[in-house]
Amino acid sequence: MYITLNEASIGTGLGAAVPPLSLWIGPGAPSVVRVETAERPMLVSLLIGGRLRPEHGRVLVDGDADLDVLRRRSALVDTPVVAEPNPGATLASVVAEEFVFASRRASRSSVLRFLQEHDLAEYAKVPARALPPAVRVRLLCELALLRPGVEALVLTSPERHGGEPELWYAALEAIAERGVTVVVVTDALTADALAGLGARDATVEPPQPETTDPAEPLSLEA
Repeated sequence: MYITLNEASIGTGLGAAVPPLSLWIGPGAPSVVRVETAERPMLVSLLIGGRLRPEHGRVLVDGDADLDVLRRRSALVDTPVVAEPNPGATLASVVAEEFVFASRRASRSSVLRFLQEHDLAEYAKVPARALPPAVRVRLLCELALLRPGVEALVLTSPERHGGEPELWYAALEAIAERGVTVVVVTDALTADALAGLGARDATVEPPQPETTDPAEPLSLEA
């Protein structure tokens, strides 16, 4: 799944909530987007996930401007205000709530079984605010992928929970290797750290595959 932003923006001039932004996001290595200011990471995440229509420019999914399709095929992960767990809720409660969103049975036994399958049963009664950053990132991403049709994850500002990026980047890399499109919207310092770990800068257009000119004769030389 490919998500492209073509000069997408909210507002204009110096007061723009999101200045014109062009991004190329796709499968493979996780993509990273550098975003500054307190409000902008949320807004950029909403644009990437199709939850917010740009005032200027376009947001495309696989070359199509259908934001309804983008919303169905993507999930916001830990996005402040709109998609973050209640800080005081236990991990078991967070899982149960996500099971409801995913139209799964949210019984105590099914929640415990899910946590055991992901080696997280020891955290069942731990409040969300106290989860180790690597556990939080991995768990919330796996829960988002339970929702039918989700092929892309938009993770917002994971650095706000502390922890070294290398502790939670491995989980994102493993998810991307399963064919899921993963993008991290974060600050410049964390983005640089992720780039050093192998993440791709989403503001850089990937090279286009070379094509043979049909008018150019093929060489038959050995």
